Amino acid sequence: MSKPEAIQIETILAHLRALVSADSSDPERRMTANHPAMLFAMGVLADAGCDVEITDLGGGCVNLFATRGETRTLFNCHLDTVKPNPMWTRDPFSLDVEQGRAYGLGACDIKGAAACMLAVAQSTDAPLAILFSSDEEGGKGVCVESFLGAQAGRFARVVVAEPTNAKAVFQHRGFASFEIEFSGTAGHTSGADASNESAIHKSIKWGSEALELARPSGVLDGSRFNIGVIEGGTASNVIAASAKVRFGFRPEPSPEANELAQRGIDALRALLPHGGGDEWSERFVGPALIRDDSMIEVVGSWGIESGPDVDFWTEAALFSAAGLPAIVLGPGDIAQAHASDEFVALDQLEKCAGAYMRIVACAMQTPMMTGGTHAP
Repeated sequence: MSKPEAIQIETILAHLRALVSADSSDPERRMTANHPAMLFAMGVLADAGCDVEITDLGGGCVNLFATRGETRTLFNCHLDTVKPNPMWTRDPFSLDVEQGRAYGLGACDIKGAAACMLAVAQSTDAPLAILFSSDEEGGKGVCVESFLGAQAGRFARVVVAEPTNAKAVFQHRGFASFEIEFSGTAGHTSGADASNESAIHKSIKWGSEALELARPSGVLDGSRFNIGVIEGGTASNVIAASAKVRFGFRPEPSPEANELAQRGIDALRALLPHGGGDEWSERFVGPALIRDDSMIEVVGSWGIESGPDVDFWTEAALFSAAGLPAIVLGPGDIAQAHASDEFVALDQLEKCAGAYMRIVACAMQTPMMTGGTHAP
């Protein structure tokens, strides 16, 4: 095998520019196997000597799986992004590089990491395995679950890309998201029972009681409970016949995280009015990522700095729950994720590319093993 080439920031930025220009902010509508982001990544990886397979699972869920040689370490990175918010002052789909920063939608979350992976693939002919997916921001988990069903047995560990300031993260919170459709009886607000018939009034009462559960000593204490959406009604003089509430919470990472999450769910459901025809639906429930001690030794052997636990959720938890030890490692700060004029610092891209290169280089330095913490 040839010695890895030094990765130039210009190479990373060239890949990032192409990925940012490929709008993947509405994957359910836009993402197919022929999406420009997928085709670009496929071309780079194929030119780098990888075998590339693209699987369209429908509904905007697409997997690109690239392998070269045999390795026990899988890289994973999602290529979808959130939609640009109205506060952007730049073109979100055109990469701007200014004063040590690269601006663009997804530059930080998490196309910058994808660009680093592509640059690493070009810089060495060492064994390599990368999974690019497209449904992380929508919270579907279909891509990872499908991949695990077909390929999990090939790997011993996973490096999942999310913004961690290029440090290895071993634990993060879980995430649970739900929706309630409250029902009422439409009518004129002059009626004596108007308040009791309003779906919006019911939703506000539920929300007030739910917030009490998030106070100190409540069942959701420390779980970062948030009511994100309240919708309903037509006018101030019309009793609301329906109202929608979307909410979520993030239990702390601990061996009891799943049990605590279920206790929270049960307590929130118990607040619903009895016999009111209100409908509760689960949008997404993701487990916490719990530290796997075997990964601490592995990361140390890679020479990569470890970081603190994080409060955001990642698909590393899905791999871990399926029995594949996982860490989170990517360039940039989570404060930039989903932000207006999102950016990633150039030195973060360089640092992360170097970390990815060290991981891949283990394939050239360590004999292939069927197990054990030092398998490449």
